[in-house]
Amino acid sequence: MLLGVDTSRRLLIAAQLLLAVAYALPVFSADRLTYSDFFSFYTGWAIVRDGQGGRLYDLDLQSAYQAKAFGLESSQSHRGLLPFINPPHAALILTPFAYLTPKTAASLYLLFNCLIAIWVLYRLWQLAADWSRDAQMLLLTTTLATEVFWYALGSGTMTMLIFLCLTEYYLAMRAGRDVRAAIWLIAATIKPQLILLPAFIPLAQRRWRLVGMVATLGLLVGLSISLSFGFHIWEDYLRVLRQVGTHGEAYGASPMLMDNLRMILYWTAPPAAVVPLVYLALLAGVVGTCWLWRSARHFGLRFALTMLLGLILAPHLNYQDTVVAILPAAIGYDFARSQRPELLPMFQVLVLAATFVPAALIITRYVRPFGWVWPLPLIMILAAMCALALRRRET
Repeated sequence: MLLGVDTSRRLLIAAQLLLAVAYALPVFSADRLTYSDFFSFYTGWAIVRDGQGGRLYDLDLQSAYQAKAFGLESSQSHRGLLPFINPPHAALILTPFAYLTPKTAASLYLLFNCLIAIWVLYRLWQLAADWSRDAQMLLLTTTLATEVFWYALGSGTMTMLIFLCLTEYYLAMRAGRDVRAAIWLIAATIKPQLILLPAFIPLAQRRWRLVGMVATLGLLVGLSISLSFGFHIWEDYLRVLRQVGTHGEAYGASPMLMDNLRMILYWTAPPAAVVPLVYLALLAGVVGTCWLWRSARHFGLRFALTMLLGLILAPHLNYQDTVVAILPAAIGYDFARSQRPELLPMFQVLVLAATFVPAALIITRYVRPFGWVWPLPLIMILAAMCALALRRRET
């Protein structure tokens, strides 16, 4: 006899909570000084701390700082440089962490990310305010049971902060609060590859007041960084991006493990054509975004589709960055719940896949590329569902 819907949902929530505990334990019990993105961030912070911000993207200097900070405290330093390749203000705003020892800084940075994660969960709960209590709970437990959520916390990235910025940006834009939207969009530029297409929404919507605020704040931030580090810092930043983009595998940024179009092209296109095709596709995505926003109807669904396309077309997208896809998934479900209930079974399948596919991969110790790129099929399916729903609503 089949279980009832309520019973099945409760069993799923219980399983998700157990998975969340299983994923969380290594994050809070592991040595924080493992070979992770925290190495690169602490390196950038330390360089700025010592008044050497003008040489922030000097990879030889980064290597020296990284070896000094982690050489004696980590047995994995032989694996090579993890370069700091975020924009310069990403190093400046979190420089206070560099006044602590690497071990203390790593622990407090984890706490910082956990507080941000709690904020994100609270905002997701608010986003689902009109849902049933069980559906709200399932949104939170699905988020917690998605292994990439804990990977993003444990690897010491800035992805959780960008998740928050995108969530607040969406809520502010939806509410017509231009000042808040501009602030959160500029804050998200510390990891620009995750906001490339959403950043064009105000321009495509012709929300000139918001565009003006973003431009003004961006100029102020850019001028402040230029005066602090020197105007050459932006040229250095672009240079190091090109270098890492061309020789990604040497710097821990292998294209074959990216969850986006670049990974697909890596396996299917001639090597010399991959990067040009990636940027050509991104340009097409910008044009498509402007076309998509020719109307403001169904704002949430358009925002979700823009975010998903931005992830697929991003020049650089690591596994942990896919956690931000939870936001467009929640927005898409909200639309389906109220206007396209026939799509709900597909969302149920995506929930089950996001919950149990990574768990199965971990249990079977599957370490081949699919172990890192499993989110991509789900993101592409979700994008197709959003596009189909939007098209049918307009015809």
